Amino acid sequence: MNALKKLTLTLFAPLLLVSCAQQALRDPGSPYYRVPEGSRITLNQPLEIRPGHARVFVQRGAATDFSGVDQYWPSCNFEVRELKQEPQQIQPDTFTVVRVQQGRSPIVGQPRLQVAGFNILSQMSDATGPPLVARYYDIWLASDRQPNVMRMRCFGAMADLWEADLPLFIEIEAALGAIATIEL
Repeated sequence: MNALKKLTLTLFAPLLLVSCAQQALRDPGSPYYRVPEGSRITLNQPLEIRPGHARVFVQRGAATDFSGVDQYWPSCNFEVRELKQEPQQIQPDTFTVVRVQQGRSPIVGQPRLQVAGFNILSQMSDATGPPLVARYYDIWLASDRQPNVMRMRCFGAMADLWEADLPLFIEIEAALGAIATIEL
């Protein structure tokens, strides 16, 4: 191969790959898509946060507390800045997305399987591998009317470290249901 062909291939191959990656980031159906900054999230109904808590969970279109969340299914939660000892309300409003970050949370203390009083896992060492994790997006929110509302965190399904995925955009929409809508 002559030098001109090598130079052309060296310059244009990375450009083609980058252009494909950028398209995937703009397609809500892509597993690499995330809610873009500047989007608007409209809360369509009030959400109540229990006393002594700073968040309320939403899964399959219904509000719940942490004990009602199925960790093997995508969910979101709305978080406030102030912890109060009385119930707090997040009122219907439109929030602007000001920042999006991703993270992962190790899940510890999962109950062990027991059958007829015998702990099947008691024979095994606790060092059997990496912990279960849930990957998530932190979607930071801003509203002039409700500055106490800090963010919406959306979790993917809990899984082994190598299988855990960020929630897909369609899964975030399904978790929110009619409670909130996202305008891109």
